[in-house]
Amino acid sequence: MSAALRRGQALRATLVLLAVALAALSVLVVGPPPAGAATAPTPSPSATWPVSVQVTSVSPAVLRPGDDLTVTARLRNDGTEEVAAPSAVLRLSRIRLHTRPDLQSWASGEMAAGTRVASDTPDGPLAPGASVEVTMTVAAQDVRLLEGADVWGPRGLTVDARAGSRVVGQQRTFLLWLPTEDVPTTTLSVAVPVTGPPAAPVVPASAAAVPPETPDGGDEGAGAPAPVVTVQPDDATVTRLDEATGPGERLTQVERLLASAPEVSAVIDPALLAQSAAAGPRARQWSAAVTGLLAGRDVLTLPWADPDVAAVAHGARPDLAAVAASTALPWVEQTFGPDVPLVLWAPGPTLPDDATAALTANAGAAAIVLPVGDLDSAADSVPAARTQVRPDGTAVAALVPDPVLTGLLTAPRSVEPGASPTTAVQRALAELAVAARQDDGPPDVLVAPGRDWVPEVPYATALLDAAAAAPWVRITPASSLLSGSTTARTSLPDTASDAAELAPGQVQVLAAARDRAHTFADVTPEPQTFLAGVDEEVLAPLSVAWRTDPTGRDALVAAAVADVDERTSGLTIAPLSDVLVVSAKSDRRLTVRNALDVPVTVQVVVSPRKSCLQVEPIDPVDVDASSERSVPVTLSAHANCDVRVVAQLTTTSGSPVSAPVEFTARVQPTIENVGTAVVGVLLAIGLVLGIVRTVRRGQSARRGARLEAESDAPTTLGVLGGAGEPTTGQVEQQPVPDGPPPEDRA
Repeated sequence: MSAALRRGQALRATLVLLAVALAALSVLVVGPPPAGAATAPTPSPSATWPVSVQVTSVSPAVLRPGDDLTVTARLRNDGTEEVAAPSAVLRLSRIRLHTRPDLQSWASGEMAAGTRVASDTPDGPLAPGASVEVTMTVAAQDVRLLEGADVWGPRGLTVDARAGSRVVGQQRTFLLWLPTEDVPTTTLSVAVPVTGPPAAPVVPASAAAVPPETPDGGDEGAGAPAPVVTVQPDDATVTRLDEATGPGERLTQVERLLASAPEVSAVIDPALLAQSAAAGPRARQWSAAVTGLLAGRDVLTLPWADPDVAAVAHGARPDLAAVAASTALPWVEQTFGPDVPLVLWAPGPTLPDDATAALTANAGAAAIVLPVGDLDSAADSVPAARTQVRPDGTAVAALVPDPVLTGLLTAPRSVEPGASPTTAVQRALAELAVAARQDDGPPDVLVAPGRDWVPEVPYATALLDAAAAAPWVRITPASSLLSGSTTARTSLPDTASDAAELAPGQVQVLAAARDRAHTFADVTPEPQTFLAGVDEEVLAPLSVAWRTDPTGRDALVAAAVADVDERTSGLTIAPLSDVLVVSAKSDRRLTVRNALDVPVTVQVVVSPRKSCLQVEPIDPVDVDASSERSVPVTLSAHANCDVRVVAQLTTTSGSPVSAPVEFTARVQPTIENVGTAVVGVLLAIGLVLGIVRTVRRGQSARRGARLEAESDAPTTLGVLGGAGEPTTGQVEQQPVPDGPPPEDRA
């Protein structure tokens, strides 16, 4: 037995002895109680009563000296026999309840019922199925509670239903005694998740990003947040949103609660508000109403589509948490302004594992909200809302909802079987009073219902109003819990998974599709236009809401991957035929086709599979949207071979962006060399033949005779009408007479 447990038992024993002594003292001081006021025996917690008792009013909820106490209850005969002489008795336990286990022990009937202080007897018998209301009032002077400065806090109240002198029904509740206003205060924060049903966005491939506007209407300049995409829900989502915003449905009740209780903090899924604004008339009206209510209120945001962070962690793609956060923040900032805190919310009913909690840092979130713990595991004291978890040795802030107070808000009968709205409110005030009086100081308390909570608005607002009116309670925004430090630690399991979460393989398939799209976007100078809606489509199947429809989620994963991949199929190379390369250099032309709605810059990569053929460097190619362009490719041949050639488009950094196309090249550059040699030989032969022919013509008989005849001819022409000059050896020198030629003389 631990020392703490022994001290607790000793303290309880001391309190019991003190209570007996006080009771004896009260008898000595104020005299014996009136007839019938003896302390009633403690009923068995498992007793089945034939008459049910429902306390409908405790007024005032906080009793001060000088106030009369009035308790109203309804008795209903649930048995098969008539109750001939019904009556009601009010009992008060004057012992202050110190701890949370004390409150539970009182509520469950493990403590004595207290002293009779008032009664009421209705007229006539109570027939089976009939009910009657009783009212009991205790005058201020009969309350007889001490008025010291340190005696404030909860006391036990019991309403007994009697048949004659026999107890046939009972309900217990609490009286809050406040003889002084100088009391410590504990802070209470209420955070309500505003999340929706499973949703699937439909984003056209040509969707354009809409940049957020500055307050004066101008566009943001450099450094502006990422563009906000208008996402349309599919038809099934529109139907689900209209159903969820119908009368009495969960989202409608959440809206009513936010309207009735401005102190409640809203933890929103921005995808829900964005898609509701684009859905049917009822959903659009709901989205506008909630957006208007939250203006100027305490708002925290979840990542886009409220992703299942456990599935993301177990799929080993923590980057998706960051993607969901970066997708949410621009929309939130545009709608609610800057500095809206981002938090994660654990998806399941049990504590997440270390890997899941570690995503808090990946997403840039301020904290992770842990699930509500079991009531059976509630600590002896009210735990502080802010704690730390240490995945991989790194401190991560976590918010811990109090299980008892959260249960009293959402399902009071899970805390107290048979609880009425009044007894639940009184129990909540008692729990908060015990928290304010804790020895280690009043803690910050968080109440955080689950995603599927349907608020019962009148009851929830009554509880919150009572808490706000209690001097020992101060209601604060949930965002205030995110600041400061704490020494508290919460241990998480090493591994924890849920059969309903998305399988790790599918998480990786979605992430890979997104990676392909973002890589592909490098080809265009307008990547935001090309990627509009891709992240929203990839994140949609990761939503926690899809845990309720795993079949629909599987179909959505396949559809999202197919749609994202379709965006990356707009670039192609026209089919190529086989070629014959017969020269050392040969030109080919490839046709690059761009079916996208954005211009692109691509690199054409042509890769021969053998070294006998090489390709000259090709410059990046610009292709306009919805057009094609012819690209010249120079092939260099080095030897005879048959080679398979693969052509593909890539980004300028080398990432493939098209399917490869193949053709076969028959490379025979020797044909060109042989042809050149043949032509050279033929030219040489022609030259030789010409020379020979010339020589032979010069040695013919005809040519020789002519030369001989010509050798006897004069070497010069004679004067007109005279003889020619004699040949050498026969020339006789004659003097030339003076005067004109003979012809002139004649």
